Amino acid sequence: MANNGSIKQFIVSKVNYDKKKILDYLQNGKKEAICPKPTYDIISGKMISTSFTVLTDGEYIWKNDLPYYVDKYNIKLPQSFIEKVIG
Repeated sequence: MANNGSIKQFIVSKVNYDKKKILDYLQNGKKEAICPKPTYDIISGKMISTSFTVLTDGEYIWKNDLPYYVDKYNIKLPQSFIEKVIG
């Protein structure tokens, strides 16, 4: 997923996709790289993971904290990604 600025601009009150299906997909990506570095919620400052992982599905690449942000903050995702996952 492209980095297009602050995550705060992608927070919406309600998402237009099946959140559970998207979360399952994001959490089950292929691990490409793992680093033993804590990951923090950039909004609250809370530690959310003790490692930093990069995942992929062969087309998109994302960090292991993306499912957290999707679940907690209703992050708006690219429509092309949603269509790929949900069909």
